[in-house]
Amino acid sequence: MSRYKFRKTCRLCSNRKFKLVLNLGHQPPSNSFLSKNQLKKPEQKFPLRLYLCKKCYHIQLLDVIDKKYLFSNYLYMTSASKPIIDHFQEYVNAIYNKFLKNKQEKIVIEIGSNDGTLLRNFLKYDVNVLGIEPAKNLARISRKSKIKTENSFFDYNLAKRISNEKKADVIIANNILGHVDNLRDFIRGIRILLKENGIFVFEVPHSLKLIKNLEFDTIYHEHLSYFSIISLRRWLRKNQLEIFNIEKQDVHGGTIRVFVSKKNKFKKKNSVEDFIKQEKGNGLNNIQTYFKFSKDVENLKFLLQKKIKILKGKNKIIFGYGASAKGNVLLNYCQIDNKILDFITDTTVLKQGKFTPGTKIPIINPKNRPKKDPMMVGLLLAWNYKNAIIENEKKYLKNGGKFLIPIPKPILI
Repeated sequence: MSRYKFRKTCRLCSNRKFKLVLNLGHQPPSNSFLSKNQLKKPEQKFPLRLYLCKKCYHIQLLDVIDKKYLFSNYLYMTSASKPIIDHFQEYVNAIYNKFLKNKQEKIVIEIGSNDGTLLRNFLKYDVNVLGIEPAKNLARISRKSKIKTENSFFDYNLAKRISNEKKADVIIANNILGHVDNLRDFIRGIRILLKENGIFVFEVPHSLKLIKNLEFDTIYHEHLSYFSIISLRRWLRKNQLEIFNIEKQDVHGGTIRVFVSKKNKFKKKNSVEDFIKQEKGNGLNNIQTYFKFSKDVENLKFLLQKKIKILKGKNKIIFGYGASAKGNVLLNYCQIDNKILDFITDTTVLKQGKFTPGTKIPIINPKNRPKKDPMMVGLLLAWNYKNAIIENEKKYLKNGGKFLIPIPKPILI
């Protein structure tokens, strides 16, 4: 079976007319970190291109890599990120107090439950939880935390089987919707699994943030879709569901939390129309907006390469801060490899000792970083956590160390 296919229809409206918006070249999957014995072996690379549907203005990848190849063994762990742990605690408290507190039987199902970090927070409220996680290594970790976990991809057939035993008061999917190629099958599964007065709540990056802040590095093979409320609302309505509220979240550089129910079950908040108005005001329904985005990304690449060249000329030790998937996209697109970055630090134990895909930069434990602060510049690949990182690295900055923030424009601090 081929690991790659080219999709010919829009995931949301089935239209066949597209416009190429941004070409990031051929890249390896951004989470396919290398072990030392893989360094000399050829890497599989695939096109990474962003397309705009001319009918519903949904932006998406049409180059699709087999999901089993991408997700069966996954190195991203939610429990490795303190900001995500804090975010999930707030998330669970808010969901419980608004939608579950006064219910007798409380059932929460999370799609893409990772290592169980979010669901663990529901256990203190005596909520019946179920995780659905395709990565075997993460499902194993989740089960060790006493969280019942289905080691599977979510689809209609799985939802139908689970719904024969239970239906959910709340279905949660964080940064999952963008990973799904067959969204028609996915949303059918949500409908059958949801109680009549249940809610489907999900978080996705907002495409307005992507376009305005030039967050091109959030475009990678796992992220097949980049959502606006304009396109989301139309799609959900077509599937007998409706958005009744939207909340902005600061996590991951600009995320939206979308609340969905069956029709006429909850009073609609003004936030839905506010988002639609904001998106139209910023031209998300105008093709010229996307052409400008493409040119601005090319210019950002040029400015970042120029800045790094100047720093190398001053004999600075340049390293990467955070071996993130988005960082790998940036490194490959901007042609920043192991001849430019000496190493990358990351707190995720599973990534330490490995090498970045494509650019082959070694990843080390932050504790092993050389103590040469005045000579060092950290390229902030995890720029979405810049405030927390700067707070955590006060001593490094005080000693003369610097950070280079690449997005939305290269700035040295």
